[in-house]
Amino acid sequence: MSSFSQSKNNTVYVTLGGQGVETSFKTRLTYDIHLEAFAGIGAGYSLDETSGYSFEYGFIPFTKANLKWHFVNEEERTFYLATQVKYSFGKPSDSSYNQVLITEGHIGNEQYFTPRLIFNIHVGGGYIQDFDVERGEFLFTFGVTLKYAIFKF
Repeated sequence: MSSFSQSKNNTVYVTLGGQGVETSFKTRLTYDIHLEAFAGIGAGYSLDETSGYSFEYGFIPFTKANLKWHFVNEEERTFYLATQVKYSFGKPSDSSYNQVLITEGHIGNEQYFTPRLIFNIHVGGGYIQDFDVERGEFLFTFGVTLKYAIFKF
């Protein structure tokens, strides 16, 4: 990685991905372990009364956090294991968008297109809990994002 990507311990990003648009703050706890907090707007979720869930795009606010362990650090790419927690605030006036909490574990890859532009893809599994219908279920997770580092300090 370039001097921009490793010279400082804290980074602020803007991200566009499958979940929506978000901004995040990442701090390096150690060389290989990173903690990142996000806030954004994007897709909403709801679980059906008996089984199944739906995923719809809307301007639904969410927050999430992840803890990553980079087990391969190379010049242009990294591979990592992560745990992530996401809370979607839902929309009280529309039952298509409920208040949900998703906890997951995943494996991912980050490719550095430039020192500031990062492509990320990950797959994993987790659990979704819908607080409006008061039930949860296991789910497969998949994510793709394009991330731009605004500044480091």
